[in-house]
Amino acid sequence: MRKSFTMLELIFVIVVIGILAGVAIPRLFSGVSDAEIAKVKTDVATIRTAISTKYGKNVMEGNDVCPTLETSTTDGQLFEGILTYPIKQNSGTVKWDGNGTDYNVSLDGGNTVITFHYDNNTSNNCKFSCVSGCSVIGE
Repeated sequence: MRKSFTMLELIFVIVVIGILAGVAIPRLFSGVSDAEIAKVKTDVATIRTAISTKYGKNVMEGNDVCPTLETSTTDGQLFEGILTYPIKQNSGTVKWDGNGTDYNVSLDGGNTVITFHYDNNTSNNCKFSCVSGCSVIGE
């Protein structure tokens, strides 16, 4: 009766573990990237809803003015004019870039995920237009 594993059995187990790790690790990293993209798209959908809500509130108060998205761009946060919790311009691998009307969101410093435009003209009802990356957020 044996009380230990043979060298061949140990090598076989190590090879199987190596194959499983080789398959699992790339999927893990793509899952993280997919989660970041999903969060960005959710943030953009929230911004779109906040613009509409704020404009509707302004109209109900008798003030037909499109909301200002930023109150100050020097603090590294965006959309503090419409969101309770503003978005940080640089948060990990996600980078937000905008000027009050045109915005880009990129991952890892270059791969643009979403580009959108905000027309703060009341004749266009404060229109939000997604230029790219729109399929998930309803345009």
